[in-house]
Amino acid sequence: MSIAVSVPPAELATPPLTPATSRQQVARAFDRGAADYLTLAQAQHAMAATLFASLPERLPADARVLDLGCGPGHWTLELAQRYSGACCMGLDLSLEMLREAARQTSELASVSPERLHWLLADAERLPLADASLDLVFSSLAVQWCDSPRQWLAELSRTLKPGARAHINTLGPGTLKEVRHAWQRADDSVRHFPSATHIARHAEAAGLRCHWQLRPRVFHYPDVAAVMASIKGIGAQTATGRRLTRAEVQQAKARHETLRTAKGLPVSYQVIELVLEKPFRIAYGQH
Repeated sequence: MSIAVSVPPAELATPPLTPATSRQQVARAFDRGAADYLTLAQAQHAMAATLFASLPERLPADARVLDLGCGPGHWTLELAQRYSGACCMGLDLSLEMLREAARQTSELASVSPERLHWLLADAERLPLADASLDLVFSSLAVQWCDSPRQWLAELSRTLKPGARAHINTLGPGTLKEVRHAWQRADDSVRHFPSATHIARHAEAAGLRCHWQLRPRVFHYPDVAAVMASIKGIGAQTATGRRLTRAEVQQAKARHETLRTAKGLPVSYQVIELVLEKPFRIAYGQH
């Protein structure tokens, strides 16, 4: 199936730059998991639903809305249904995710295809015009970026004055059970920046930042289900070293020591951010 990855011409600035090698690895990982993502990513879906509930009820009829890291497009479609008349763009690094999004939404008659656009690009290099977005929604995507500095600068550049970005990401303490189980010297579980670290970068980028921490715990029947669930949140880093059978068994045994009546626990420290681009005040003018 082919896909026309597009964005309204009025919003297009420059083509996306070629991603760095690490970003290409991320894209390939999501390409491989696109077909099964909605089935496996139940925890991610639950956290996205909480974020979606925080969005404003209304936007201008001609609003431009971006789902940053849209995956297979579920929340892009929800945004299009909530904001009638708005142009909704789903952006992702993974072409296969965008193909899956286009396939899913093409089968639905609830939203006009002209209002949905799919954009293959990087959160750190948004191919969008300055001050072109009325709202950004992004659930569990920006933790794939190496540093908050660049994606926050891009949000500041592309948000209209007075516009907001509602974002969730992960903070320190996330996956503490997985870290306990996989005690490896090469540090194959990603470390996440703190909310205060992100807030400092947001303010430096010219954004007002409000945040809150929402701890969540999910439970899984076995280690295989745990590892399948965390592939979609940017938790694992590529180390180039294969695990030995003994290491796998030791990790399973360590995680089993944490089992509860609900199953194997996995903790998430979810940081919910509301970032606002302030209006500029021209002092001395009346």
